Amino acid sequence: MSPLFGAAFLWLVAAILWWSGWREESTDDLPGWAVGLFLAVWPLAWLGKVPLTGSLSVNGASVWTLFSIALVSWRLPAARGWTAVCGGLLIGSVAVLAGKLAYIPSGFAPAGSSWAIAALIGWLAALLLRTASEQALAVTVCLFLIAVAHAFARAQSAELPVAVPDEGLLAWWIALFCARLWTAFVKAAGEWVRKGAVKTGGR
Repeated sequence: MSPLFGAAFLWLVAAILWWSGWREESTDDLPGWAVGLFLAVWPLAWLGKVPLTGSLSVNGASVWTLFSIALVSWRLPAARGWTAVCGGLLIGSVAVLAGKLAYIPSGFAPAGSSWAIAALIGWLAALLLRTASEQALAVTVCLFLIAVAHAFARAQSAELPVAVPDEGLLAWWIALFCARLWTAFVKAAGEWVRKGAVKTGGR
């Protein structure tokens, strides 16, 4: 599946979950209307292209996502914002190392490695950060670091595979999904243990 269509599929899943009540599970202080606006505009941006140079353009959804994350980072308190940025840099370093280790044995990244690394990014973001805003900012910083590292490595060696266009957009959705699912799982598990402890104590 094309990364662009994969990202669109994950957007559809996110939109269905959000408007069917999954937003009630979020512990974030992000306004619901802001998330709804992001999800509503995203497919419209997905249909367009934003030219960067005469021969290079990016999908409009990538630009809209970056713009939205910039607004989220501006809204976060300074301490939380810098914590998320530092977390993203740390996770990005781990992801770059994981990608390098996946590439070393044969000289080619195995099939599915990008999905696995994106899932790893999301899981680490959920371990380090609590809210959706912080996790989204950390994932974005992480993927930006990976893109810069890959571009630098490509400049040093032409043997490395060329990055697939719009793969970063798909990785962003995968990582964010994994982060939010893990956060929801930990929250549900904590509530289950707490209820069990209360029942046991009441006997």
